[in-house]
Amino acid sequence: MHLVGPGAVGRAFLRELAALPVRLVAVTDRTATVFAKAGLDGAALAAHKAAGLPLATWPGAEVLPTPLAIALCGADVVVDATPSDAADTAQAVERVRTALRSGAFVALAGKHALAAAAAEWLVGAQRGRVGVQAALGGTGQSLVGELDALRADCHAVCLCANATSTVVLQVLERGGSLAEGLAAARARGLLEADPSADLDGSDAAQKLVAVCGAVFGAPWLRPPEPVAVARADLRALDPEQLRERARRGLTTRLLARGDRQGNLRVAFEAVSVGSPFAVPGDRVVYGYE
Repeated sequence: MHLVGPGAVGRAFLRELAALPVRLVAVTDRTATVFAKAGLDGAALAAHKAAGLPLATWPGAEVLPTPLAIALCGADVVVDATPSDAADTAQAVERVRTALRSGAFVALAGKHALAAAAAEWLVGAQRGRVGVQAALGGTGQSLVGELDALRADCHAVCLCANATSTVVLQVLERGGSLAEGLAAARARGLLEADPSADLDGSDAAQKLVAVCGAVFGAPWLRPPEPVAVARADLRALDPEQLRERARRGLTTRLLARGDRQGNLRVAFEAVSVGSPFAVPGDRVVYGYE
């Protein structure tokens, strides 16, 4: 296994590896790649990165372009746990394509590459070789397992896919502030170092584009850019409106909707407390009509 991106998610993954029947042969960050055919100590590498040290300071580390490192290391599985940075989308897509050309399977934690190439990887010739369970909040296996039926019969999707916004909304409904809501999300480990994607709807838009690409898209067509999806900003909400809805037995969720005609939007909607989309902050729902 080759891990790309030993950040917070990648380090947590490294700490889990000891219990898995795999051999970690390479780890890559922005500065270098560490490789050992006989296997690496994932816990030691996680501690090294947690101390704020780049891999370039690890003994024997090689400074290589990441796609070249992926090709040279030749792991059976490449895990890409890099952050979902829109500016890195082209490079993230190339990393996955390089791994697939090298014969590897790929597991994705970030959404940006999947949003750009979901149909290519989940529907096209590479189908079955790209894992998206983490990228889609634990719903990826179900999506892939039902993809043939969804592509034949589904006409619209609705996702409550951003847990951070749900936690913040619940705090606001109870009379708390935006800062308190963000603190609650951070305490649960949901908040990125830069929370902008959760606040401006970008995270939900990326997941929506990825799901619509898988369900409605064709491998040879370019999907819409997530930045082009109409979306709402959490910071623009009126907390009193949220509390008034709660007094009427309603709650508010960030819902991402898309259909086969290409209509995509991300908006805050009032839903009944009995709705499948009225989930707590530790759940997500991906709905298919």
